[in-house]
Amino acid sequence: MNITFNTHDLINKIKNIAPTAEAKQTLAILGNMKVEINAGKAVFTASDLEIEVSTSMLCSSDQDGSFTIPAKKMLEICNALSAHDEIKISVTDTKADLTAGKSKVSLQIIPAADYPKMERNESSEAISIGSDELSNIINKTSFAMAYQDARHFLNGLHVCNDEGKLTSVCTDGHRLAKYTSTITCADDLSIIIPRKCVIEINRILAANSDNSKIITELYINNNSITLIIDDYILISKLIEGNYPNFNKVIPESTNSTLVIDRSILKNSLNIISKVVNQQYKGVKLTPSKDSLHLISSNTESEVGEDQIDASYDGDELSIGFNISYIQDVIDILASDNINICINDQNSGCVLLGDSEPASVFVIMPMRV
Repeated sequence: MNITFNTHDLINKIKNIAPTAEAKQTLAILGNMKVEINAGKAVFTASDLEIEVSTSMLCSSDQDGSFTIPAKKMLEICNALSAHDEIKISVTDTKADLTAGKSKVSLQIIPAADYPKMERNESSEAISIGSDELSNIINKTSFAMAYQDARHFLNGLHVCNDEGKLTSVCTDGHRLAKYTSTITCADDLSIIIPRKCVIEINRILAANSDNSKIITELYINNNSITLIIDDYILISKLIEGNYPNFNKVIPESTNSTLVIDRSILKNSLNIISKVVNQQYKGVKLTPSKDSLHLISSNTESEVGEDQIDASYDGDELSIGFNISYIQDVIDILASDNINICINDQNSGCVLLGDSEPASVFVIMPMRV
């Protein structure tokens, strides 16, 4: 079988597929990408048994057929051959020859018949989400997702119905991020999407950033989801378990509010972070009526402090935070001002952007 691809189009497709395959899997075939050729169309699929991503593109071929080829190596080779307009792949029973110009690389292949397949589910009613809103649902919250936590249900992005709206939530037990979208959803919606699936969705969305009007179709069943994003199809298992009641973590009311210019606070924290203790990353905030004092130090007796303009309407106090947690929120928000709503030194504080009511962030204080 002899197949010809446009090099640029081929690279753009497989760069979003290849990372799903993992060469270190116990099954060698899971390090491969499945390629199916049918009537001038190539379908690429990669899977790790937990998540499967596939896409398609046009090609020219002298016959139909299928095979699997090492995913990472194929992407690296195609990138190395990117100066050529076309890449030709000649497939025999045991190998595939990739040729461009006078360059040729041979790779071992494995028959496609042994490649695992995840069931595609489109039996439920689709939830339609624009690509911009899907990016918000993920990016406004996923930074607060736990990583390799023993509480496995925290290692994912929680999507649910909260007062009739599609809502995403992530927490690692020390901070929480909640985003309420404009999309209505089913009353019983409550799922936890694994970290790797979130990463794959973001990768595909980034590849289609030029077309912000793409509508994603989301199908959900008891233990998996199917997303159709442009010409990509992503199937993923879901994390089992019940997500904690996140609304209990968000204070219903607070005693005082600290209002700070976002860009000024960002610059101040960036300066102080240069000497912060790398283990605990603590910074102490001491607000007054019209200013905020920030200070941090490390084990080498290095100290960083700053005094910036702010507005504060509460009692005198000093409160410590993980500096990275505040910086993460600042990077997500686009508002001119950030409101830090405080009860006391021991309770979770709410961070809000003054022009972004859909996003709520909670950070637990720490001793500094």
